[in-house]
Amino acid sequence: MSLLLTPTVAFGAALVLFVWIALGAWVNFDARARGSRHPAIWGVFAPLSGIVLFYYLFWWRRGRPRERPPGRVERATAVVVVAGLGGLIVGSLVSPPDPTSQLTVWPIAFACCLPLAYWLVRARLGTKGSESAVQ
Repeated sequence: MSLLLTPTVAFGAALVLFVWIALGAWVNFDARARGSRHPAIWGVFAPLSGIVLFYYLFWWRRGRPRERPPGRVERATAVVVVAGLGGLIVGSLVSPPDPTSQLTVWPIAFACCLPLAYWLVRARLGTKGSESAVQ
């Protein structure tokens, strides 16, 4: 079955690209806040390679405390990434295994996951003046 490029599917594909870029931006912001000498390299290669992303999240990031609390843009990118991954999981569970159907359902699942993602990121990263912001 070929992928039919309807406006809904095109919007889903654009949203996938947007979440992918947001993942790179979040990794860049986080690596910079943790004192990396080359945060842009982390930001580029983490979304491109799942191995680099898992290494960053589960090994490199854990050994370095934040030097400054997350800013507003970093929290916003984290919300987009969490909602994107949550929407991907929910969308793959409720839609048929057809790429066109998944790209059609995923934006709706993404939008439904946004409030939960906002709540999770706010609870985890805190607000600018809170003590939980610096980990």
